[in-house]
Amino acid sequence: MSKAISLNRPAVSYRFQRVFPGLLTGHALTVQTKRQEPVRFFMQQSDLDGACGVHIAAMILAIYDLAKPSALHEMSHRKSGVAATVWQAFQHTYFSGVNPEEWGELMDGLDLPLFLTAKYGMQDNADGHALEWLMRGGDLVALAFASVKHRRTKHWALAVGVEGAAVGKVHTPDTILLLDPSASEPGFAPFNARLRLPTSGPGSRRAPPNLPKPSEDGKRKPVHWLYEAAEWNAEEVRLLAAVRLQLKVAA
Repeated sequence: MSKAISLNRPAVSYRFQRVFPGLLTGHALTVQTKRQEPVRFFMQQSDLDGACGVHIAAMILAIYDLAKPSALHEMSHRKSGVAATVWQAFQHTYFSGVNPEEWGELMDGLDLPLFLTAKYGMQDNADGHALEWLMRGGDLVALAFASVKHRRTKHWALAVGVEGAAVGKVHTPDTILLLDPSASEPGFAPFNARLRLPTSGPGSRRAPPNLPKPSEDGKRKPVHWLYEAAEWNAEEVRLLAAVRLQLKVAA
């Protein structure tokens, strides 16, 4: 007598990553633009400046092929062109830093073919929007975040991807992949830092974070991310803003 075969197989589980298309990994991270050869676009800030916002703005323009990286490296000496315009807009923030609202205004004022969508803090569910945008893929997201324990750490980084767990057809993101200008240029990887939901505490993966869809309303609990990079000790942070930057397509 033949035995019945059960079709209730356990769902396949695995980790996944989704990264901005066009980024090419190798000894140095590059992006394929209209030029024949891929170009290096990572911009690293110094220990003396507070120009993380300027650096991620420059990386965004280089990735979208709106300015040459070589020109952006010399923006303070340029007299004309996009690089000169960036310096004229951001130079007053080079040492003092820039808050999320002003960063968005300065980027919008560059009059470039970019469409910005900004969400601020818990009231706008910046966490949920950032994850949703990155899961869709194809767009860059600028993130501003601050330390949970003290006010000394306020920083900008560029989100280029997302990572998470997949069980069957359900994909649950739990990590945002970053290009952080305060860290070293990545090699053989598309990111050099990350924001990860911790395994315990507010917003942990053991207790699913309160990250409703952007269309949902209601009170939300603060989400604490664990910032991790090779150069720095892990630190709990909260998102101040998430700004999606989309390249406008000419009609």
